[in-house]
Amino acid sequence: MIRINLLPAAKKQARGTSAGGGAATPWAVGYAAAALLTCVVLAVVYFGKESELEEQRARNTALETQIRQLTAQSASIDEVRAQLARSQELEQVVAELQRARFGPTRVLMELSRILSAGGGPSIDPQRLEELRRGNPLAGFNRGWDARRLWLTSFEEQDRQVRIRGVGRTNEDVAEFLRRLALSDSFEGVNLQKTEAVEDRETHLALISFELTATVRY
Repeated sequence: MIRINLLPAAKKQARGTSAGGGAATPWAVGYAAAALLTCVVLAVVYFGKESELEEQRARNTALETQIRQLTAQSASIDEVRAQLARSQELEQVVAELQRARFGPTRVLMELSRILSAGGGPSIDPQRLEELRRGNPLAGFNRGWDARRLWLTSFEEQDRQVRIRGVGRTNEDVAEFLRRLALSDSFEGVNLQKTEAVEDRETHLALISFELTATVRY
């Protein structure tokens, strides 16, 4: 019977196993430390980003509040502008009514001044002087005898007037036209026609005329 002593081999194997386990322990500690450090870094990064996100949310909330306030202010401004526009329209309507009320009276008074002895058209003196400097004949004859011309009809509709009358001569009609054209109350004065006529009572030769113009109130 053969006997084999296995004890020395078992001791060697045990020693080898013990030696290998001792070498693996530092690596495990290193891995664990690295993992822990990674977790710490990730946690720091996470909480940092979370803080930035909260700050951004706070800024967004503040911006939204400002936007709502500005929108409300804008609505108020638009409402105020609308009220001002309505007020201006009302003022224009009132002014138009005032002009329509007193305008015809003003025009008739202007005609009275034009056809009065020593009278003349209502015109800014500086403007009249400028016209005369450009054309010495652009003014009117202050010595004209207004009794040499009279009106037979005056019609107005929508500020368009038609005037008919009679003058002693063509020059009298021309003087009347010049005065109307210079007046601040008339514009677009146009002579439509003239005609030689005879007065039935005095048998004087006269000039009948018809003209159109636009009145300014």
